[in-house]
Amino acid sequence: MKSRLKMLFAGLLIILLFAAMDTFNHEKPRILILHSYTETGKWEQAVNEGINRELAKNRTPISILWHYMAFTDQAGKTDWDDASKQARHVIKTFRPDILVPIGEEAQEYVGRHYVNDPHMRIIYATSEHPSHFRYPEADNVTGIREILPLAQITEVLHYLRQPTLRIRVLGMDDATGQSEREQVKDFLWAPNHLVDVQLVSNFDAWKAAVHAANQDADVLIVLSYNGLPLSATDTHPVDNKLLATWTEHESKPLVIGVRVPFAAGGGALAVVPSAEGIGAQIGKRILTLLALPPGGALPRGNDSQDFLIALRPERLAERKFSLPAIYIQAARASHTLFE
Repeated sequence: MKSRLKMLFAGLLIILLFAAMDTFNHEKPRILILHSYTETGKWEQAVNEGINRELAKNRTPISILWHYMAFTDQAGKTDWDDASKQARHVIKTFRPDILVPIGEEAQEYVGRHYVNDPHMRIIYATSEHPSHFRYPEADNVTGIREILPLAQITEVLHYLRQPTLRIRVLGMDDATGQSEREQVKDFLWAPNHLVDVQLVSNFDAWKAAVHAANQDADVLIVLSYNGLPLSATDTHPVDNKLLATWTEHESKPLVIGVRVPFAAGGGALAVVPSAEGIGAQIGKRILTLLALPPGGALPRGNDSQDFLIALRPERLAERKFSLPAIYIQAARASHTLFE
């Protein structure tokens, strides 16, 4: 009889323990990190490293979930609608206190649907202007806008030692390219002259734009191009390495990319927003929100701050263009020196 009572008592303790653990887990602040792309992407991994580095400083219990919408360049509207439904199902099930949508697609298909949701706060990370998603007027939204390091690019241009430079800018005609074009047009380039910002829909048009830049530009800035179709009739994406190498070889003006794959693929130089830096800003913002009292006002959105230098010294030498040694060391430190 006593042994049976002991067993019942032990069973009751186990049930109570699990109930207490379940209650504890549900009381912990829940954070959902929502990426547009896949978990294997280098940019996504770098963002995650920055987030985790800051969250490692946290001393209060939290529950964190990572979800990837798995965007691909061949995805159509139906695919995106399905990815949106799946992400919103995860949100309904997990019930995050803080939602962190990262990338333009995560804002468009998910984040914007939770503007002014009283049960959730949002920390966005996107290169598009937050107003595109009605974020600035929302009470529950803050975040980080990825800004192209255009000021740092103009610093690099000083080493061309010309008083005024003619600048052309070339990118891919998609949501990312359009937001990047907006930033380029809003930037004050004086005393240099911005000739044009051109977005193209395929590699054939890209080639024509590069050859046109040879006629009236001193500098060609290359925006994002991942997934650019080969032609109007062939929608397969051009190989990024092929595009970078072809552009570097065919362009008479100095080419400066704004993404690491341009230099990794054969380009001479890229000045790039730091994905890990953006992740660190997100992580700090999460900690700020966790410390806010109920009903506290969210901090205003900020621009990204950090940037990387990616370069190929051999290609720069072929162009007879030299940069101070600190640029080489900066690229080496960030593992973006390609020799």
